Amino acid sequence: MTYNTASARTMTATGIAGGFFSGLTGVGGGAIMVPLMTGVLKMRQHTAHGTSLVIIVFAAGASALTYIAQGNMDWTLVALLLPGSLAGVYAGARLVQHLPAMRLRQFFGLFVLVVGLRLLAFHDFNPLLSVTGIREALAGTTIGLAGGLLSGSLGVGGGAIFVPSLVLVLGTGQHEAQGASLAVIVVTAMLGSWTHHRHGSLDFKAVRWIAPAAVPAGVAGAFVATRMSGLALEQTFAVVAIGVGLQMLWTATRNLRGAVLPGAASTIEADLP
Repeated sequence: MTYNTASARTMTATGIAGGFFSGLTGVGGGAIMVPLMTGVLKMRQHTAHGTSLVIIVFAAGASALTYIAQGNMDWTLVALLLPGSLAGVYAGARLVQHLPAMRLRQFFGLFVLVVGLRLLAFHDFNPLLSVTGIREALAGTTIGLAGGLLSGSLGVGGGAIFVPSLVLVLGTGQHEAQGASLAVIVVTAMLGSWTHHRHGSLDFKAVRWIAPAAVPAGVAGAFVATRMSGLALEQTFAVVAIGVGLQMLWTATRNLRGAVLPGAASTIEADLP
């Protein structure tokens, strides 16, 4: 794909937005980057997913290091999430090559919207599970698997699953949940990137422009997050989740409706390899 000067500026802005979003909320930043890649840079949906995952490796890595430096990393949580997330991201990156991307996007948008509303409406709640040992490991593996599937299929980090699930299901603190999410995202995004690369759905020229902007922005976002109270950070995550969910629902539904209109270009068919 050929990019001009305006595209280069857009890619830099994409990196800044995605990186800061990643560090601030503990997610990969793909929910910001993928719409910009497909809407402004006119990437195919699957190429945007794979390219986003490569950039997430750098953005989430820089953010995770900041959380570690500030003492907000729980390695036990990382160990609980990682096995399931690795299996999920590999399966998701393979499955998405054969599934309509807009349907996946629509489902994910609805999920994120519901989670955001739940977190914003109820500040004081008991975790759904109070478990230790094997049952805690099984819960963590399940959360990791769900986040990995999301990461591989939609080109996002999976943090939109990891963070609220750790908070709502296991009762983890918001800072610790975001730090663990970012650490796991780095590894899962690596595997997802490799799988997308094998299917030819990566744009390395875009990576060279976006990643350098995403790294310092990720550090800045993580630094801001570690200076916020747990409640303020949770509410920020909830508001962002609601906005992202609405945006993804709207764009996916618009494209799905456009695909069935007589004479309209089918976004879904254009996204398939």
